[in-house]
Amino acid sequence: MKTLKELLENKPLHFVRTGMKIIEVAKFMGLHNIGAVPVLEQSDKLMLKGIFSERDLLRRCIAKNINLETTSIDEVMTEKVIVIETKDTPEYALQIMKQEKIRHMPVIEGNNLRGMISMRDLMLHDISLMEEKIELLNSYIQYNG
Repeated sequence: MKTLKELLENKPLHFVRTGMKIIEVAKFMGLHNIGAVPVLEQSDKLMLKGIFSERDLLRRCIAKNINLETTSIDEVMTEKVIVIETKDTPEYALQIMKQEKIRHMPVIEGNNLRGMISMRDLMLHDISLMEEKIELLNSYIQYNG
């Protein structure tokens, strides 16, 4: 059974920093085609301070007519972040996401951010497993048929 660490192996970690303007973050997300981004703060090391998603952009910014060019991401990000460990399984991550009604979750190893996992990543993983199983069953049928 795969772990989240294995799923994140070739996936780049995109993040933004506290103090950035909402418009900068939205452009960054668009450039990298991502639906959510962790917000990190630099002290002696980078610390996870929040997460900002497309949903936050719509509900907390656009719907409230907030000025995207002057408002800091710190004012609108989700501060209560649900995280998951690299040693956890994709199945467990999916269970947490469904339970919490979220689509993106930071993945940590100890106190360090290692990546972001999305509902899409987990669905693609499921599809891959199903394709492997179908291929195995087809081989079995052809060999025994």
